[in-house]
Amino acid sequence: MSTTVFEAVKGKELGGIIEGLNADPEKYFNVTISIEETEDSDEDMPPEERISQRLIDAVKRSEESYKAGNFTRCNSIEEDEAFFNKIWND
Repeated sequence: MSTTVFEAVKGKELGGIIEGLNADPEKYFNVTISIEETEDSDEDMPPEERISQRLIDAVKRSEESYKAGNFTRCNSIEEDEAFFNKIWND
């Protein structure tokens, strides 16, 4: 595992993280980032030549659709449940 520590980072430099924590953006924070590294992580990925062009095209279309704003954002569990209930019941 590799760890990086940032000390005395002003809250307003942390953007959405501070907003999500409801913390004061004028205070200073220590940020620790830990990344777990595994030796066998490549075993889960198929070789590049085994990834179908159809899948690659679908991912590109999905990214383009997202960038164009064609998505629904749910900001709470209630909104999430209402959205999926509407889809499933239509």
